[in-house]
Amino acid sequence: MVVLWIVPSDEDSAKLKTIMSIHSATSTGSETRSYPQFHPHITLAAPPSSSTLTLEQLREAISNSLSANLQVSFKSVNTGNHFFRSVYISIEPTPALVSLHTQIHNTLNLEPRTPLFPHLSLCYITDEDDAKTEERQRWKNQLEASSRIRYTGSSRNGIELNCCGDGAVDDWITGFTAYEIWFVDCVGPVESWSVLDKVRL
Repeated sequence: MVVLWIVPSDEDSAKLKTIMSIHSATSTGSETRSYPQFHPHITLAAPPSSSTLTLEQLREAISNSLSANLQVSFKSVNTGNHFFRSVYISIEPTPALVSLHTQIHNTLNLEPRTPLFPHLSLCYITDEDDAKTEERQRWKNQLEASSRIRYTGSSRNGIELNCCGDGAVDDWITGFTAYEIWFVDCVGPVESWSVLDKVRL
């Protein structure tokens, strides 16, 4: 199954990975599938496994829909009830993002299969681990307790993430400019996913 991802630049990806690599405050056991490593991304489109769309067709649909300057702004950090939405950043659904999402699905004649679009997952935690210790909420609480999240605006309608490394100076970000669209083969375990192609924005 080839999935389309909106991806930050290498610099912004490295910052987000600082957050994503924070270890669990609790032990989830050596056999768990929780906390696999993956690249920061917003899922733009996820054709079903039965789809016959070719990589070239997907590329063409993207090429006809791209915006030159696609801004991504963080709204909040939330916990979810699904492995792929364990703890995630809710993204501001700007007209540009919503339009791109709509155009891609219309062009490819696909029903959207992108729950809570747009969002960027920070970690994946199994239902089993979450049921044992409320691990998803614990991990989010850990971010807040370590001053990795702060709210912005008078109505607290946005957030900043502190992406500094251990012992480094604070590095707060409120979002990023989308850098590339990736075409990713998402079959099998998370850490075996492979990037098939990339398109620069």
